Amino acid sequence: MSPFHAKTSFDVVVVGSGPAGAIAAFHLARAGLRVGIFEKESLPRYKTCGGGIVQRAIRLLPVDIGQSVEKECYSAELNLLASGRSFCTSRDQPVVSMTMREHFDFLLASAARDAGAVLRDACAVRDVTLRADGVELSTTQGTVLAQFVIGADGATSVIARKGGWPRAVRVMPALECEVFVDNEDFRRFDGCARFDFDVVQSGYAWVFPKRDHLSIGVGVVRSSCGGLRLREAFARYVTQLGLRRIERMDQHGFLVPLGPRSRALVKERIVLVGDAAGLADPVTGEGITFAVQSGELAARSLVDGNLDKDLVRRLFGEGLEQAILPELRVGRLLSKVLYGNEHVRRWLFRRHGQILAETMTDVMMGKKSLQGIFRSPASYLKVLRLVSAN
Repeated sequence: MSPFHAKTSFDVVVVGSGPAGAIAAFHLARAGLRVGIFEKESLPRYKTCGGGIVQRAIRLLPVDIGQSVEKECYSAELNLLASGRSFCTSRDQPVVSMTMREHFDFLLASAARDAGAVLRDACAVRDVTLRADGVELSTTQGTVLAQFVIGADGATSVIARKGGWPRAVRVMPALECEVFVDNEDFRRFDGCARFDFDVVQSGYAWVFPKRDHLSIGVGVVRSSCGGLRLREAFARYVTQLGLRRIERMDQHGFLVPLGPRSRALVKERIVLVGDAAGLADPVTGEGITFAVQSGELAARSLVDGNLDKDLVRRLFGEGLEQAILPELRVGRLLSKVLYGNEHVRRWLFRRHGQILAETMTDVMMGKKSLQGIFRSPASYLKVLRLVSAN
């Protein structure tokens, strides 16, 4: 692919072709703006992730993702391994649609390209320079000018760093493996999204069935606990699962940001979305829902704000406050209850386990929101009392 001409310019450049960036670019291109998507890797590229797309995220997508889905899970199972308690929920629609992220992400990026965005892969951003009339990007394919840049390049965002944002301080370290097992073991886990507590301190583990293998992982939601030994925890978990024979295992580590960056997510002519902005569910680490929401919100703010930086900042901030930030605040409280003290968690599930499992499934389905569940002062006070016990 030939490099950009020295005077190449766009209305908006989106850096990163994951769900947040692809959805932002899709809506911007549909609105008639000149949009470029820059992805540092060659596409389609492997993405370390469990690959489970919850129904609430699917409801937000403007395109059908059916061709990227490897397995539909109509049931979810939550286990407290130390106490032997197990809770299962089922729905008449998939609770989680299992994908491999390279296929899911490329489908969304291709939809943005088909809508009119210019998609450039193997195009890494080296530097960002704010100018009075826009942003100059130095890339491995040349220099590009844009009126606005959307940083959608993940938890270790180059755009956030070059734009002067502080480092994300709350992250979920996770270890995920693509595990190929024999047919008997595969059948034991097929068709159900499994979540297990008591595998790792202040976190959880999961088993997601794909077309021909299992995605198995462990993650620590409250990383400040220290002493993280994810490889040892993963090995113990595989033993607990009783896998008889592992034919092949591909192992990958990654980070999920669990809190918005400490400053406003618009600075001059740069907007942060998705993981780059720190927008992931504090309870589960699921980030695709808020990636899609924030990508669409950024696009709408840019279009409605007519690329005026002050108006875009206001519109994006108001949109976040209405649609995403309240959910994250309640999620942080609930996360402290679930992961802050194992005795509190066990008591909670002993008393209300099935109700909690059903409620969280409704949240994943998009039928309920955390802020809606805890809207009443009485419910919120109950959560605060449990937090104070941690």
